[in-house]
Amino acid sequence: MIKRLKEDKVFFRGLMTLAIPIILQSLVTASLNLLDNLMIGSLGEEEIASVGLANQYYMVYYHTIMGIVCGAGVFMSQFWGRRDKESIHKFLGIALTVGLLTSFVYSAGAFLLPEKIIHIFTRDPQVTALGAGYLRAVAPSYIFTSVSLAFALALRSTEQTKVPMYGSIIGLLFNGILNYIFIFGRFGVPAMGVTGAALGTTISRGVEMLFILCVIYSRKNVVAGSFRELTGYNMELVGRYFKTAVPIIFNDIMWIMGITAYSVAYARLGTNATATMQIATTINNMFNIFGIGIANAAAIMIGNKIGAAMREEAREDAVKISIFGTLLGCVIGMVFYLIAPAVAGLFKVSPETHTNVVLVLRIMAVVLPVRFFGIVQIIGVLRGGGDVIFSIGTELFAVWGVAVPLAFIGVGMMDVPIYIVYVLVCLEEPFKAAVTIPRLMGGKWIRDLTGSCEVTA
Repeated sequence: MIKRLKEDKVFFRGLMTLAIPIILQSLVTASLNLLDNLMIGSLGEEEIASVGLANQYYMVYYHTIMGIVCGAGVFMSQFWGRRDKESIHKFLGIALTVGLLTSFVYSAGAFLLPEKIIHIFTRDPQVTALGAGYLRAVAPSYIFTSVSLAFALALRSTEQTKVPMYGSIIGLLFNGILNYIFIFGRFGVPAMGVTGAALGTTISRGVEMLFILCVIYSRKNVVAGSFRELTGYNMELVGRYFKTAVPIIFNDIMWIMGITAYSVAYARLGTNATATMQIATTINNMFNIFGIGIANAAAIMIGNKIGAAMREEAREDAVKISIFGTLLGCVIGMVFYLIAPAVAGLFKVSPETHTNVVLVLRIMAVVLPVRFFGIVQIIGVLRGGGDVIFSIGTELFAVWGVAVPLAFIGVGMMDVPIYIVYVLVCLEEPFKAAVTIPRLMGGKWIRDLTGSCEVTA
């Protein structure tokens, strides 16, 4: 028993060594979004709603790119278990190529068709005008984000999590300073309000990208491939990538489209409900980061062990991380519940909106342990283990078969308040837990992707 505890200590030390920088990086990124919302929140509810709706488009883009880079990350993590740097460079190159092409499309949409995008969610003319201005100004940042995410995931897959964290911290500092200047008009710069927030975000993401690239190439990091190394893949390898990546991309797009569908449902209850969910979701994302960080660390550890042909160790790690993630959700959920009123008080909103925000935040807190378990299963165990198709089926049915229909039933047929609609949406979490527990214990999720993957040029 003592030997087992010592082994577990070593295991959890390794887990936290990977997870803490990921969590800190994500906290910094989420803080950037929270900073935007706090500054914009001082302008009024229409401004909060407009940025929230504009960011729904960004979230569709972000999860598309995350699907693209995570598709490569599954391979990079397992190849790192074999210390195969050549293959890592090739998959990083594929992720960069596909990611940049996709980013250009999304940037063009944000710049050329912003009103049509905002009209998907609302017909309020003031919210539409503000949201369209935000989208136009933030459009170039999508290019920077795709490069940063690709290299950040390559670093994580090779067990290097600190550089992306430092990049995010620098981005946050720039974003905070620039937002203050551009939103409120300081140091001779005219006040730009919502558009100023977008401009600050764009510049800060560019700075973050440059920092990551400079550190990687100046230190000749293991992921610092030359142009020839990054483009040394052939079409057979691209086909292997897409066979794994397309389901992940499809899953991420359909998942965020489901989240977007929630926003459409919430918007039917009015600007008050939209502002409520924008504020609550921003805060909730801060707390979800802890579960996502553990899950990403799990994916790296599990992928490395599968790549190194340590299947039984990978299965044991998955069970331990699942239990740990759930317990962490209980602790964080209790803190979340207690501080909900204080957090809601940071925003300049009506008394009704404040009350709704507190109620929704506390519902989110209660659900957090089950949500953390699901996050660890989908992102950490199933994806890290290469069991992509099962993870997709579970995630998409939970969103589109459970949560989205219940959201629209709550809004359209039951005519209930926003916090009750959110309770209905949360029923997806116990569904995911019920489906993934047997898969976890059975071990069928372990898939070695390196053995069948030819990586020659």
